[in-house]
Amino acid sequence: MAATVPAAPTVTVESLAATEVTFSWTAADGGSPITGYIIRLSSGGVVVDEAQQITTYGRAYMLVPNTSYEVSVAAINAVGTGAFTKVPFTTKPTTVDRQYGTTRYDTAVKVAQKAFPGTGGDAAFLASGLGFPDALAAAAAAGATGAPVLLTDPRALPAAVGKELGALAPQYLVVAGGPASVSEAVAQTAAQHATVDAFRLAGQNRFGTAADVATLWDSSDVVYLASGMNFPDALSGAAAAGAVGAPVLLTAKDTLPPETKAALARLRPSRIVVLGGTGVVSAAVVSKATAATGVTTKATRLAGASRYDTAVAISKATFPEPGVPAVYVASGASFADALAGAAAAGYRGGPVLLTDGKSAPATVLKEIQRLRPGQIVVLGGPSVVSDTVKAQLLKAATS
Repeated sequence: MAATVPAAPTVTVESLAATEVTFSWTAADGGSPITGYIIRLSSGGVVVDEAQQITTYGRAYMLVPNTSYEVSVAAINAVGTGAFTKVPFTTKPTTVDRQYGTTRYDTAVKVAQKAFPGTGGDAAFLASGLGFPDALAAAAAAGATGAPVLLTDPRALPAAVGKELGALAPQYLVVAGGPASVSEAVAQTAAQHATVDAFRLAGQNRFGTAADVATLWDSSDVVYLASGMNFPDALSGAAAAGAVGAPVLLTAKDTLPPETKAALARLRPSRIVVLGGTGVVSAAVVSKATAATGVTTKATRLAGASRYDTAVAISKATFPEPGVPAVYVASGASFADALAGAAAAGYRGGPVLLTDGKSAPATVLKEIQRLRPGQIVVLGGPSVVSDTVKAQLLKAATS
């Protein structure tokens, strides 16, 4: 009997979420070996993506929540292309999840438990919860490597943090900051939970610590540069850096620290993303930073009229398409809750946005509407980010 084109495959939706779907299929070869499959994703009768592959498993992501789609699969052999099997599905709606604990340390644990539910991962980062610079540098590295950031009191490891480290059982524990930020006693106690090794990344100051954390990269095409003197711009920037796999370095407003200059020379980035306006990182510092790399380097400044607008600018530049898996939203008035959230957001591929505690800024709501996230994670309790804000965020995401 002469060979024919393959029969239409049997397609099965394996899992479905708000912004992604996975599916698999089987097909008869028609007497001639199957050489590949054509996979099409459509919405509203319009093909939005098409691919050809040999494997029998597919995943579509960056989908819009609560939206109807159709996946079509056809098999190919030497005779030709068989009929398509079309399977409709509707993505799940956006959800809002508030993550917080009774202390900043507990909140970081809650965030880690949700974003990193497995055990035996490659690494976990530990930083002081009383200051922002070390944890921000760690957040970019953690997001890039798929690791959580946990916070500690400088002199005593909180019980909840020790318990979480025990549950995670990371291969490596990375302590960000010197003994004044995380004491040797705390570092040694935490190190007991590492299954392979534990080490400290630190400098003589916050700029040096960020530079030392950046040694986790041999080189980087992109480096994020933020003020080491204030936290808002770097909070959103750390999540963005983690999402694209880049380090964060810190600077003073009008002076490029020697530690940062040396790190730029070693990393040799072709692009520096400057976080915040000239009021936090001067034009002169940007010029010195690009010159320090020793290569042709372009600087891009992401800034807005306020800390909220700057976070939106960072989000737009980093996540230009809707359908991000998650958006983390934190108070713009304090840093504690957002520190762990920045690592989680970077790992999951979404931004950190900032809000006023009582009412979300209009620009933030507009960005949520554009992003159409699968999940909104509100960091902190109702006293930090009110239930009114939580409702505003959900309305924006679903309108």
